[in-house]
Amino acid sequence: MKPALPPSYVNTPMSIAYAEADDALIVTMTRILGLCWAYDYERTPTLTPEQAAELTSRPRSTLYRHLKQLREMQWIRVEQVGRRIIIRPIIARNAEPAKGQATSMVHPAKEPTPNEALLQALADIGVENPKRDQLSGLDIDPLWVQAWQLWAKHPHRRTLTNPVGNIILKLESGERPPGEFLRATEQEIRLRQWLQQQEEAGRREVLDDHDQLESDASLQDLEEDDLSEARRLWTRSLEELKLQMTRATFDTWLRGSRVIEAGDGHLTIAVRHAHAVDWLQHRLLPVIERTVARHADGTIDITFVAGG
Repeated sequence: MKPALPPSYVNTPMSIAYAEADDALIVTMTRILGLCWAYDYERTPTLTPEQAAELTSRPRSTLYRHLKQLREMQWIRVEQVGRRIIIRPIIARNAEPAKGQATSMVHPAKEPTPNEALLQALADIGVENPKRDQLSGLDIDPLWVQAWQLWAKHPHRRTLTNPVGNIILKLESGERPPGEFLRATEQEIRLRQWLQQQEEAGRREVLDDHDQLESDASLQDLEEDDLSEARRLWTRSLEELKLQMTRATFDTWLRGSRVIEAGDGHLTIAVRHAHAVDWLQHRLLPVIERTVARHADGTIDITFVAGG
């Protein structure tokens, strides 16, 4: 079933529209985004290579080359589902959208509200309900909770019998933590955030490497499938050509020939030497192309090269 075409607009991120890339590549990416519109720009429908080539108005060999380049630029991820593919854009806008403009493909997570952050900070230091809920209704900076916890853990306060109770009293009174503990807390938070970012970056790098390997394998499988089909076509054609010419002619010029490249109505055939290339191109090409066309149900252009 052919997917519906997108509406009259396509939600193209600024980073793509103004990228320093070949115009043809940007057009292909924009057309891919058009195929993603019905899925909130998350992915395309599941398409055969033929459908993907038709809907992007690209020859299949050009589409394969563009998909490989777009993956290397980290604009898309390609997943294979049997003989079909799904293309997932993985680029997001950095800038905020203008008023009334469509939002970006990837939506940022909402920041927690102050009460939620305060509730979490109180839970982290061991404040239990109902006192936790009571404190969450006050205008308390969550940073103060962590700063007072550092204060309570200081060696000078080892004699405190109820550290959490002391922290609650400080918070209820509205007393500001000493500056040294606020600064230490801020440094600790920055360090924790940095470590978390490093860990997430490492995970993303591993996942990106894995996805790229899978995508490379998927596209390679599709290209190899096309080449295998072309080689079967050439084998069938050779069997018929044997009957159309003398054995000596066939053995001299065509025996051992093989398909080395195929795509979009074209075959490149490797033969044993340069003399065979010249003879086949100038004397036998019409009969060979007619024979191949009968087996391919359509016109096929053939180029011979030495090296078989």
